Amino acid sequence: MRDLFLSHGHLDHALGLPFLLSHRAMQSRSAVTRIYCPEPVADRIERFIAAGLEIDACTGNFELRGLEPGERVGLGRDFDVEAFATEHPVPSLGYHLWRRRTRLATEYEGLEETEIARLRRSGVEVTAASRELLVSYCGDTGPAVFRRDTRLFGATLLMVEATYIDDGLRDRGREFGHMHLEDLAAVADRFDNRAIVLHHLSRRHRLEELRRAVDERLPEIAERVHVWGLDGAPARGASR
Repeated sequence: MRDLFLSHGHLDHALGLPFLLSHRAMQSRSAVTRIYCPEPVADRIERFIAAGLEIDACTGNFELRGLEPGERVGLGRDFDVEAFATEHPVPSLGYHLWRRRTRLATEYEGLEETEIARLRRSGVEVTAASRELLVSYCGDTGPAVFRRDTRLFGATLLMVEATYIDDGLRDRGREFGHMHLEDLAAVADRFDNRAIVLHHLSRRHRLEELRRAVDERLPEIAERVHVWGLDGAPARGASR
């Protein structure tokens, strides 16, 4: 993969960067990996990568760019990624994946193709541009993210953490900038997403516990909720 979007610099997210670049260099020395991360930690991430590659005696071919909330990165002709602000003790970002689409303008729907072609030839703009929010990935974040960017509720696929389940861990979630399942329950009526993927479950809990808790506490959206590592997803997350 050419493009990598890093939500923040905690080692459970960033530790594998030098190895990834070393591995890619062995596969194709000319392949450039583009890495994006929060602007405040970009210089430290770059030094960390450089140290890892030096230890590995490898020259990784990469470009690193820091992003601020609201900045966008184009991915090919039809897609772009937009950074947004999240809630965590260290500089952090979430990412929206947008698809750009061009469709026939509403006022020309229903016309024969020959008529549409005639309008084009005469210089009439018969199409309209639109954007579709395909995926929103929140990274590690507390519940303030829902106030900071309400577009999360409308993404086709929402990836959001659910670190804690037990009532006694609410304060721990607030302290470390993580989400408790009750934080999701508080806004459950706003989720208009086709699918919601929960990830980053604390090792204090089991994936099956989270699945049961979702079914019991979030019945109105449970059918659209998938647990990363359990409901067909490949791997389990971890947290403090």
